[in-house]
Amino acid sequence: MLLAQFYLDMETRLLPVLIVFLTILTAAKTKQATDIDSLARYFSSGDAQKVSGYFSSTVELNILSEENLYSKAQAEQILRGFFFKNRPVSAKVIHRLTSNPNYKLAVLSMVTAKDKFRVYTSLSSNGERFLIKEIRIEYDKE
Repeated sequence: MLLAQFYLDMETRLLPVLIVFLTILTAAKTKQATDIDSLARYFSSGDAQKVSGYFSSTVELNILSEENLYSKAQAEQILRGFFFKNRPVSAKVIHRLTSNPNYKLAVLSMVTAKDKFRVYTSLSSNGERFLIKEIRIEYDKE
């Protein structure tokens, strides 16, 4: 009887702790997904300005084999030009790597009016938030 009461007391005390822990864990996972999902929406709508809100001060762009390191403003203009020539119809996340607390990788499948592309985005933490260090856009071979 005493042992049963002990377990009942433990369950009563541990349940609130378990609920708080699961809530925190769920919130952290939701935040990780938010950055990548937001980027997919911005690529889907062809919004270079919103994508550039995630740019670090310099961004390595590799668009259809043209590669260089650009300032944030230059990279936004180049991406805007790409979207102008290739109007996005949709973009969806096909792969994401979020297990590293300092690094994220997202692979998007982007369909435009004329072609289908793979978009690779590499994000690194600056301590406060994740910023895009590299974007690679290539024709989808599928």
